[in-house]
Amino acid sequence: MRTADVRTRTAVILICGIALAASIVLLLLPPIRQDEAYHAFADHRTLWGIPNFANVTSNSLFLLVALWGLRAWPAPSAFLQSWERAAYGILLIGVGMVAFGSAYYHAYPDTQTLFWDRLPMTVAFMSLLATTIGERINPAAGKVLLLPLLALGVISVLYWRASGDLRLYGFVQFYPVLVVPLLIGIAPPRYSGTGGIIAMMGFYALAKLLEAVDRQIGTVVATGGHPWKHVAAAAAMLCYVNTVASRRPL
Repeated sequence: MRTADVRTRTAVILICGIALAASIVLLLLPPIRQDEAYHAFADHRTLWGIPNFANVTSNSLFLLVALWGLRAWPAPSAFLQSWERAAYGILLIGVGMVAFGSAYYHAYPDTQTLFWDRLPMTVAFMSLLATTIGERINPAAGKVLLLPLLALGVISVLYWRASGDLRLYGFVQFYPVLVVPLLIGIAPPRYSGTGGIIAMMGFYALAKLLEAVDRQIGTVVATGGHPWKHVAAAAAMLCYVNTVASRRPL
């Protein structure tokens, strides 16, 4: 058996094992409720009539990245499959809608408005996961999984809104965070641009760190850390859309 086949099979076993283990753990856990303290961000300033100014306006970067990514959408049609171009378009829609959903949430931060922040993020997460599976494991698998993964993402947010239970949404958010780096590290690529994907993961890790230390940064800088989380997350997506624009088949 070729080394590439062994690596691909290993990746399949690992991502299926992670999915199974995570599902069992979530079923055993009690329902997870949204912590209301989550909405207490460091930035409380109102500027030019915009509440929580830095947290709101920094979301415009997601729209700019989505629009920038559109330039590459039809370009690689010579080697990308039609479902891959569709998945990339869906990802851009999700990233663009994050700009509006997250801005709305940060203007009026509470659990009800948080729904509109999280819904488009699941679209982006799931489309990225499907395309990564298609590239690193099998194109047919990515094509088959695209719509079910998107549906799972939307259902997870709807279920949270209806029940107050975050367990399914937690799976949808963090499973790609575990699996995409695993696939990048183990399974062989079909396209060039692995460096750009690694940069995307690095910026996303930085975004999560800035989110965690929002209030600590707020003791030093009026904006706090959360707007910079948006900057880092937008930079992560910029790395990805630039990679798509320049990638070539291997």
